[in-house]
Amino acid sequence: MQNIYKYLSAICLLLVGVVICSCDSKLDIVPKGETVLDNLDDLELLLNQEYSLEEAPATDISMICNESLGMFVTIPEVIASPNTLNYAYLTYDESVDRAMLSQNSSRYSAIYKYVYYMNTILDKIDKVQGEEYRKVEIKAKARIMRAYLHWLCINIHAAQYDENTASELGGIAYVEDVDNNRQKKKLTLEESYQKILADCADDVIAALPIENDDVVNPDRAFGNAVRGKVLLQMKRYQEALPYLQEALDINGVIEDRRYIKDDQEWKISRNATNYYVWIGYGIRVSPTTVCISLETDSKFEKNDYVLKYCGSSGWDYGYGKMYSGLEGVRMYMGWNTCNNPYGITSDHVYYDLAECLIRTGSIRDGLALIDKVRSYRVENYTPYTRTFDMFPLNEETAMTLLRTSKWIECIGTYENFFDTKRWNSEEKYKTTIKRNLKDYGTYTLDPESPLWILPFPASATRHNPSLTQNY
Repeated sequence: MQNIYKYLSAICLLLVGVVICSCDSKLDIVPKGETVLDNLDDLELLLNQEYSLEEAPATDISMICNESLGMFVTIPEVIASPNTLNYAYLTYDESVDRAMLSQNSSRYSAIYKYVYYMNTILDKIDKVQGEEYRKVEIKAKARIMRAYLHWLCINIHAAQYDENTASELGGIAYVEDVDNNRQKKKLTLEESYQKILADCADDVIAALPIENDDVVNPDRAFGNAVRGKVLLQMKRYQEALPYLQEALDINGVIEDRRYIKDDQEWKISRNATNYYVWIGYGIRVSPTTVCISLETDSKFEKNDYVLKYCGSSGWDYGYGKMYSGLEGVRMYMGWNTCNNPYGITSDHVYYDLAECLIRTGSIRDGLALIDKVRSYRVENYTPYTRTFDMFPLNEETAMTLLRTSKWIECIGTYENFFDTKRWNSEEKYKTTIKRNLKDYGTYTLDPESPLWILPFPASATRHNPSLTQNY
């Protein structure tokens, strides 16, 4: 086992070659991705680890969608340094050369590092000794993780999927092998999504275990949720619905926050039962030290348990002003909270399923799912279904309720960025963001802005001429 971890620590990715090099001449790593992993238990270790994408969503994507104002940067400091990524994302300045400033991305690097691990499993598993049923299960886990990692990447670094334009727009390099000498060609958006769908196909999901005892290990709830979320992001709501429902049928646990009224603290671990797979970004605590925008603050319901009862260990104005430099900004300061920045939780899947129901005409059923989560989030909440029964709501009104409630539920994750990007591709839901920074000005972001697509880092593009920017 020590040799495996030495091998893993020796992997250096110069993206998206994928170029693998050894940092220790004593390691037995042979050409074209062949490794010393030669038994089933060792291969499975590549799955059983604590995934980290290194960079918090609050450092860029949640700034873009105006969920947050960043982390550990004050607004005066950012405004005073216009040639930075923080400035581009805080002030929505499209003239900043983001590609030039994006020399490296530890998140992008981490995504493809884990993709390489999955490909190593798939490349070697049929060549080692072991029970066939275990091989089938491990291969399914590797493929579903490969699909999910690429899906995260494409929604950060490419345009929103639309079936009318997907064949014309650039996607990502979908890496399916361990041949480090072969350049990985960037596919179109359509081709990239077809690869993702193939890796989370029904037979792959069926081969996953019904449940696992560790939240870093994919199970069938996760598999169904992945395919459901992929189809949701493709705006194929009717097709996404049964997969999201199946995920909740397997694991529909909702985090219960009602205890906060007595404990005065929001406590949740990375092993929470409502987490399908947990993927962090370094430290486990989250959304600790995130400063939220004034617009996000306004979306909280009055009796939200975290907002109402956590005091200075929750969303605090004092820390917010100290770290953002702006009066009226809240910052989260709870050090026993570990939400799920890049993974999937059942709570979020409830909202995904609710949207699919609303979009397909079952509006009350969708609102009932939102209420199910809200009952554990808001003290003395007023059910949306009660409003619906008095004054039947149309799709657009129901979506307004969903969007506001889900926004608060998903703070500190990728969800609000992905959702807003998708909604901006639809005429009736697109929104021009207006960010109020008080004395420092008001800034706007159009739905069609190139800022919605993050640049590929130069560490990737310099090694791969096909990896042209998607904006």
